[in-house]
This record gives sequence, structure tokens and C-alpha cells, in this order.
Amino acid sequence: MRFSLFMAIGLSATMAMAQARQVDPVAVSIMDRMASVIGNLQSCSFSLSASNDINDYPYGMTTHFTESEVQMLGPDKMLIHSRGDDHHKGFWYNGDKIVYYSYAENNYAVMDAPGNILSAIDSVHHTYGIDFPAADFFYPTFTDDILVHFDEVQYIGEKKLNDKECFHIKASNKDMVVQFWIADDAFNLPMRFSIVYLNQEGNPRYEATFKDWKINPVLPQAIFEFAAPPGARQIAIAVKNTTTSKK
Repeated sequence: MRFSLFMAIGLSATMAMAQARQVDPVAVSIMDRMASVIGNLQSCSFSLSASNDINDYPYGMTTHFTESEVQMLGPDKMLIHSRGDDHHKGFWYNGDKIVYYSYAENNYAVMDAPGNILSAIDSVHHTYGIDFPAADFFYPTFTDDILVHFDEVQYIGEKKLNDKECFHIKASNKDMVVQFWIADDAFNLPMRFSIVYLNQEGNPRYEATFKDWKINPVLPQAIFEFAAPPGARQIAIAVKNTTTSKK
């Protein structure tokens, strides 16, 4: 998901709050199970294929595509390789620094980061405005964040996605409609999600599909250390203007 979509204002949603809204307890149970499985992973890797509608002047709404490969080794190692219509970039996190590298421009930036993956993602997002693919699913507060931010949470039923049975969940508020497809198997991992932004002109859509999930793979420590290619130039990334930026 585009990171910070469900960044909670208060992380203590309760079932009493859920009952005051239109929330299906089956949907809550499925999301809790998914979050529990993800929270207990020692390591994982997956690919994410995403499409994103953008108001692209002077052409109007156009769709852009991104392919990302993600490796995580808990609690403090992450590698992301992302290629899209307008970028080819990578992020390396080793528990101390996050390095951003542009393959197209052969330049890189080094950013200080806290000592675990989620805190590092938070810090870099808030400081530099950098988003990370599908990061929301890895927060232990995922279900609570949904209950805080959405007025309706519905369990739609089982749907087949690429020959796999999935639980289909829909969450909505006045600003957006989000749908999740979560695997109906032993692991209950996310398989696809979509977001429709009702508060933006043209109601743009973001959709992403998870592929090639690997559970607790052996990931060498060396892959999380960035080695600058020959001729690469170190640059500085501008700090996000917190007085004018909006989540």
C-alpha cells in the first residue's frame, strides 16, 4: 500500500468502537489472523506488481506500473528493488542506515534510521516523504488502523484469485474505498489490494498484487549492505516540508 495510508492517529481502536460502526467481526478476525502470521515471521520475501492512476497533465488520468521485489530479515534488515515507468531504484537498510540508489542516475543518498524496520520506515517517510510498497501490512496495528480510519468494514466472501481461494474484505469511508484479498490457507497472507481515492479528481485507483511469497527464507546478511557502483555520486535528499505536506 502507499505507505501511511493507515498511519493511525490513535492506535487503540477497541471492539466497542468497531461495534459503533458497521464492522463485520468475520473481517476483523481474518485481518487479525493475517497480522498475527506476518508479525511472527523471522524473514520473508515477495514481489509486488502495482498500477497507479495519476493525473498526468496535459493527458489527464493515466495508469503507471511498478514492479518491486522486497526482502526482509527481522527485525532490522530490508532490501527493496523497484522498477517503474519513471524510475529504477533500490533501498538498502542494515539496521543503522537506509541507502537510496537511483540506477538511472547512478547516484545514492544515505539516511540515518532507527534500529528496526518499522521505525525506520516511519522515520524516513516522515522526514523525507519516501513511501515503501505495501508497508502497512507489516504493522501489528493493521486491524486497529482499519477500524480507526474506516466507517464500514465488510466481509464479502470467498473469491478465487489466480487459482487460490481468498477472503475478500472491503473497507470504506468518505475519502476512499479499500479492498483486500487474503489467502484462505494456513498462512493467510495478503494476495491483492486496491484503493479508490474518492476525495481526488477522477477517483484514481491504486492496485497491487503480491506474488512469490517466501516464508522465513535464508537471506544472507551481505545483501542488505549497499556497495556503491563505480562512478556513483553521493547526493542529499531534501527533507519533507512538514508545514505544507499532507498525509
